[in-house]
Amino acid sequence: MLNFKGLVFSSDFESRSKKNIAEAQDYIDGQCLKYLPDYTPIAHKRFKNRGKMSKAHKVAQPGLIINTEPKARHEYYTNKGHSGHNRGKYWLERMKADHKDDILKGLNKPK
Repeated sequence: MLNFKGLVFSSDFESRSKKNIAEAQDYIDGQCLKYLPDYTPIAHKRFKNRGKMSKAHKVAQPGLIINTEPKARHEYYTNKGHSGHNRGKYWLERMKADHKDDILKGLNKPK
């Protein structure tokens, strides 16, 4: 058990902490939106909406990124992708695995 007896926080500690966390989340969301198009499948050439899914990511709320295309959920779990390319199913998980270190380095840079 930790004993914080005698520890006094500054009066603006809570507001500064919330602001810092919100800024960090905004940065992470922005970086995810930057990298996701390279991992999201592109429909076959014959479809009218070719390429729209990779441009349809948006931040629904801090920490929650969604794809607004109707078939996105189905594609997320079933797309077979192409060998040698980043595109395919579970694009968010694969993007995080590939770019986690890049995102964290940018997050930890002093402002």
